Amino acid sequence: MIEKENLVGPTNKILEVDLTKRKASIYVVTDKERKLYLGGKGLGLKLIFDRMPAGVDPMGEENILALMPGVVMGTGAPCSGRFHAVTKSPLTGIMTSSSCGGAFGMQLKTAGWDGVLIKGKADRPVYIEISAKNVSFKDADEFWGMDTVSVQEKIIEHKRTAALVIGPAGEKGVRFASIASGHRFLGRGGMGAVMGAKNLKAIVAAGGGFRIKPVDADGFEKVRKKAVKYISSNKMTSDVYTNYGTRANVNMSNKGNILPINNFSDGSSDEAEKYPAKRSAKSTRHFIRPVSLV
Repeated sequence: MIEKENLVGPTNKILEVDLTKRKASIYVVTDKERKLYLGGKGLGLKLIFDRMPAGVDPMGEENILALMPGVVMGTGAPCSGRFHAVTKSPLTGIMTSSSCGGAFGMQLKTAGWDGVLIKGKADRPVYIEISAKNVSFKDADEFWGMDTVSVQEKIIEHKRTAALVIGPAGEKGVRFASIASGHRFLGRGGMGAVMGAKNLKAIVAAGGGFRIKPVDADGFEKVRKKAVKYISSNKMTSDVYTNYGTRANVNMSNKGNILPINNFSDGSSDEAEKYPAKRSAKSTRHFIRPVSLV
């Protein structure tokens, strides 16, 4: 489908996958859409709005799961290595979005795609593989019932491949089920249940074939260096968040009495002090194998 080695600016190509028909097509984002909806979350919501009728059952075939890398992903811009997922939540019944780090967004972007829209429902458990040239629908019966760590160990073949996977909770329609990518998660709104309702166990992206370059490379590099210098001068962004992620906020929020305890009915808990950022970061690395970036 896309056979270039260098991508200057966005490709504006959105992959539309229909699980019911086991077919894929390409939608090209218009210049107007790109100007009005620059980020992945905004563009994802717009594309879903145009395609999904009101009153759709979040667990039904008509619900759409949008996976959207940001427009600057792959450029080296600081804090740009995340992608957004957007769908109608089975937990709340309204639109929801979730942001995720890790390798999947980069692999999708460097495969030449600025987003993926998934609709329909497979007639049996499947997973899909996305590359620059095609989309493959593969049987997932052997993976159904597996936890997210085991599935990723089975289907991720090399460092230029990353996956989004669900576990038994998503398969069984638990309405707060997450989607895992390495040791990162799309944790909001029950997106794992949306994948499970579609009989979709995993989405695999094989990238690395393209380098993303800004249109104005010199101007972009000047701004990038300025941003990096600013981030590096702050202890929170250069040290704490870099090493421990936003889990570092737990103890600080607890001390400030702004931790959302018991559905925000309280702001602190003695239990929070038992799980400092350093301990939880060590535990995550031990139990869940991270997926390498490009």
